[in-house]
Amino acid sequence: MDLIAEQCRRNVVTDDTWSLYSAHRERVTQTLLGTGTAPAERLCLLGAGNLNDLDLAALLTAFREIVLVDLDAEALQRGLIRQGLAGDNRIRIVAPVDVSGVFTELTEMENAQAREAAIERCLGTLAQTPDFGWKGSCDVVASVGLLTQLIDGVTRTIDESHPRSWEIVSALRTQHLRLMLELAASGGAAVLVTEVVSSDSCPALLSVSDAELPELLRREIAARNFFTGTNPAALQRLLRTEVRFAGQLASVRFSEPWLWTFLARTYAVFAVTMRKFG
Repeated sequence: MDLIAEQCRRNVVTDDTWSLYSAHRERVTQTLLGTGTAPAERLCLLGAGNLNDLDLAALLTAFREIVLVDLDAEALQRGLIRQGLAGDNRIRIVAPVDVSGVFTELTEMENAQAREAAIERCLGTLAQTPDFGWKGSCDVVASVGLLTQLIDGVTRTIDESHPRSWEIVSALRTQHLRLMLELAASGGAAVLVTEVVSSDSCPALLSVSDAELPELLRREIAARNFFTGTNPAALQRLLRTEVRFAGQLASVRFSEPWLWTFLARTYAVFAVTMRKFG
């Protein structure tokens, strides 16, 4: 499977879903606005896609420049037109960019004969942060719903039962966090927003109240019912114990989870805000 073409196809399919993101978009936008004192210089959004989960007009009240990084330049343009911001000189587009740098290697894993060599190339790429031709310093760097898309690229091309599947997922997650922190300025923040579990495996999400959601999510995590790589407890442990992260982080704050209903599924979502030392 051509993973880049598949992501572009998904962006087209979900393009006209602005209204389904309303509550989720407000929560994400408020999370980003709450990271520091306005006005700040620059916000970088990794994997911004159709922009349905971001209120750019609201964000531009706090940031003088917004950098949109994605592999689908057409999706970004459609999103900017939808929000009435096409051609706005406060918005910079960096696309097409694969922020992991491994989609080619992942595609090659579908060939069983070439799989082991592709895995080694993939792990070698993930050991480095990708150079996509733009490495500005940002007050806030955000990844919204992107981590699960990147991990989905792994699980679509190499089965989770494969003995090295978790090795690749773990390396990809570490690389993504490292990239976010490298792009963030001293004293800046990196914000990861990710889904944890959906109503496909946790039907209780369809009826749980906001007040009951944290306890439900704790039970599901204890039962190991969560998307591969997005267990918040494991993320917290990684950020606190991995020297490459702990040594540069002044604080790590996990939000309370919230619900996002999209098409036939409801997701539990959380944000983690990582503040670098100044």
